[in-house]
Amino acid sequence: MPMSTLAPVADPRPATAEAASPAHAARVAALLRRMTLEEKVGQMTQLAVPAVAAAEGHSPAGVRLDPARLRHAIVDRHVGSILNVYDQALTPAAWHDLVGEIQRVATTETRLGIPVIYGIDAVHGMNYTLGGTIFPHAIGMAATFDRDLARATGEVTAREVHASAIPWNFAPVLDAGRQPLWPRFYETYGEDALVARELGREAVIGMQAGGRVAATLKHYLGYGAPRTGRDRTPAELSRRLVREHHLPAFAAAIRAGAAAVMVNSGEIDGEPLHASRYWLTDVLRDELGFQGVVVTDWEDIHFLHTRHRVAPSIREAVRLAIEAGIDVSMTPFEFGFADHLVALVREGQVAEARIDESVRRVLFLKARLGLLESPMADRALASEIGTASARALAQEAADASITLLANRGAMLPLAREARVLVAGPAARSASALHGGWSYTWQGNDPSRYPATVRTLLDAIGARAAAVQHVAGSGFTAAAPAGSDVAAAVAAAREVDAIVLALGEEGYAEWVGDVDDLTLPEPQLALARALLATGKPVVLVLLEGRPRLLAEIADGAHAVVMGYWPGAAGAEAIARVLYGEVSPSGRLPFTYPRRPNALDTYDHKYPEALGLGLQRAEDGFRPLFEFGHGLSYAPVAYADLTLDRHRLTRGGTVTVSLTVRNEGAYPVRESVLLFTRQHYARITPAVRRLRAFAKVALAPGESRIVRLVLGAEDLSYVGHDGRPVLEAGPFDVQVGGLVGRLEVEG
Repeated sequence: MPMSTLAPVADPRPATAEAASPAHAARVAALLRRMTLEEKVGQMTQLAVPAVAAAEGHSPAGVRLDPARLRHAIVDRHVGSILNVYDQALTPAAWHDLVGEIQRVATTETRLGIPVIYGIDAVHGMNYTLGGTIFPHAIGMAATFDRDLARATGEVTAREVHASAIPWNFAPVLDAGRQPLWPRFYETYGEDALVARELGREAVIGMQAGGRVAATLKHYLGYGAPRTGRDRTPAELSRRLVREHHLPAFAAAIRAGAAAVMVNSGEIDGEPLHASRYWLTDVLRDELGFQGVVVTDWEDIHFLHTRHRVAPSIREAVRLAIEAGIDVSMTPFEFGFADHLVALVREGQVAEARIDESVRRVLFLKARLGLLESPMADRALASEIGTASARALAQEAADASITLLANRGAMLPLAREARVLVAGPAARSASALHGGWSYTWQGNDPSRYPATVRTLLDAIGARAAAVQHVAGSGFTAAAPAGSDVAAAVAAAREVDAIVLALGEEGYAEWVGDVDDLTLPEPQLALARALLATGKPVVLVLLEGRPRLLAEIADGAHAVVMGYWPGAAGAEAIARVLYGEVSPSGRLPFTYPRRPNALDTYDHKYPEALGLGLQRAEDGFRPLFEFGHGLSYAPVAYADLTLDRHRLTRGGTVTVSLTVRNEGAYPVRESVLLFTRQHYARITPAVRRLRAFAKVALAPGESRIVRLVLGAEDLSYVGHDGRPVLEAGPFDVQVGGLVGRLEVEG
């Protein structure tokens, strides 16, 4: 039988970029010696493109720059970085025109000719270029548990970002999605630190493989666990918990050579991250060895004064941020940051040597990306955007992300001859397939989507012998008469099955804040009415976070989780519904059943038991558990063995098992290995994911899977912030199999 061995991926480049390129270091040092203080501070200033654009005139065909404003920003104020779009995605030609004019001014009209570095949020493919490839959001990529896919999608994203004349990508998001209310939950790789670490690292390696695009790790640190669930609000986390759940992904991506880090807009235990020398210097620089660029998020130095109120003035906010370790300020519309920083240096409150540190990093990033020699990408590279191979990869990723959560009575796959009613507000919504950061910031403007985008209704209609469509409801409001609940119920009488597509339209950041995860009542009312017809209901969920819907999920014959799967999502869901693809996604978060039961899979034993031990409903009882996902082909696990049963510090144990496809479909199985520590001085989690592998199995095929655990993989973070490997028994769990391992102190 063939074997599958999980091995660590080698880091592709040194963490310290300067050590890899002495020539770049010499070029940067020569530039730095010639720069005035104002020119240095300009390199630390980042403006949004509307700050240099004309008031009107933006369109997919291009952004009309204001020559006077552009020259003032770059020539007079020495701005070194520009970011963002002006409302909507552009054509490749328009991007080249825009960035080209900016670079022309920077390289020919400034004293030193230093090019600008342009940044963009290409968070699930090149979502801001018309014709670009759009992949599933990170939460869907996490459902694949596939390192190779994460790296490949990163490579395509970078190729298309570079072909759009942009060298700096503000992705990937490595926040741990520990709070499902948070509106940026879908940008994460879910709730588990290992999944975020492994897939995030691969995405970074892929994005930076070509050497012309810089990846940016977002959002350092603890952003994904706000206490209220609202964006840019405080997290109440101990340093131990930050190190246990939130830091590992960033540490791994830094070791893999990540070029930049963007800072969390919120705070941890009362300390805004933008003012935290501990997290930005002591940990990020001194402990993790990061030598790249640290950039703020949108206007966040200003917010140290106006929102967080840790600084009595904007000038003091600037001082706090720079002394904490910020290199570039996303200001993003004015020059107050630069004015205050110049004044602070003149007054002796900030050392110019500290400014030199940041400017050196910015210049080195430009050198590393080849901007100092060739600031513009070749226009001919536009032919590499949206290629057939890229679209095929988007289809593969979307296919692999779709997660079958329930299939009662083998309702799926659907027969093509079945008469189908397609209902629900997500059935004809491109936004519900793409989510936020799609052609526009919010991704919810239907007029901005290409006419070629297929909806779920389109994809089902191409397969079913007979299809009816009635929306039944809107996302948050009732549908007009004739397309309302009554109309949907009437149509249901004439069909064999109902595909009910519910969920969320696109949103991004604070615009998506909610105080209640419950699916809006108009959608629930539609679902109740259709379930009451007695016709089989297939519930398809297109959502950026787990909306509460236990009452209807328990009654549906099948439940399919689509996440926000991107441009190929409709086809991927239809392929699963009709059995063209066996679903292989696994849930990368815990799907809650109740509003106040938002526990993660790695909860503690008292949370599993509940306080009232006589009542089963008191404990951990989610709607669907982390790692859950069904297939059309049963996969059997057998013969779990450990090559040793006692493990000492520095040692490894190889866990082997046989995985067999006992069905008629080819499958791609995610093999997840958990450990359970029996006792520890810091209360142990009920279980922790410690390793995973993706295995392709033809019908009837068996494979031996080997997963290697190091002793350090079984450690936890102690109160002093250091890893603790505690002696004692562990269970090793894969599927329903359990082995015993004893760790020696």
